[in-house]
Amino acid sequence: MRWTFVLLAGWLGSSALAQPVSGQQFFGAPADQVFTPAQTSGPPPSATDVLVAEPPPLWSGSADLGLNGATGNAERFNRRTGFAATRKTADNLLTADFLYTYTRTGGLVGVNQPLFNARDERLYAGTPWLLFASTQVEYDQLRDYRFRVGVYAGVGYAVIDTPDVGLKLRAGAGVVREIGSNGLASRWVPELIFGEDFRYRFSDTDSFVSSVDFYPRVDDFTQFRVRAGAAYEHVISPASGMLVRLGAQDRYDSNPGNNSKKNDLTYFVTFGVKF
Repeated sequence: MRWTFVLLAGWLGSSALAQPVSGQQFFGAPADQVFTPAQTSGPPPSATDVLVAEPPPLWSGSADLGLNGATGNAERFNRRTGFAATRKTADNLLTADFLYTYTRTGGLVGVNQPLFNARDERLYAGTPWLLFASTQVEYDQLRDYRFRVGVYAGVGYAVIDTPDVGLKLRAGAGVVREIGSNGLASRWVPELIFGEDFRYRFSDTDSFVSSVDFYPRVDDFTQFRVRAGAAYEHVISPASGMLVRLGAQDRYDSNPGNNSKKNDLTYFVTFGVKF
């Protein structure tokens, strides 16, 4: 009889352990709050089934072109060509742009100005401060000089940096040399640089950008240069990157030479593409 009771108790105990545990056995908790291993109806997903977000491209840029002209009673030809490129990583931002403006009226050249700028910025995560080094090369057929070359270095500060609004300030120093003139052809002249870059995005297709650089001479603050530009950009086709730009650019020299005006303002409408 004793063995019969032991066998019966063992059978009941093994049957109870084999039963599924209901939620009510955990202090009255509902069954849907009890943790159970996830059930799958097929094999686990492979690595190719997992979507991985692509990193943003290192390089971006744009190219644009504007042409207009006339022939007959008045002969006129104007051309403006621009190119810009940007390379950005977590700790570095490299920007470069090239602009060429050419006008001819009645067989006489009115403007022949290529202009190249490049700036390399060292970024620091978690801080708006940065270090920069930059260069500028100008050619002007109608000035007393032919080439002007400048190199600069300094510090910058990102006041605002969001996807829609950006404002960056910079200050530094460098040297400039004019080649092909009687004034500065034989020596480098020290300059300071103070500048700002501003951008504002109205929508996915419309934005505004501006940039100003002020270059006073270290030994004489009454001698200075200003390079400024602003443009409104509208993306015609987001799929292809086609765009139109409307803007103006100003070059001011306090001492441009004997045969040149101090202020040189150009305005433009160009069509281009982003890449």
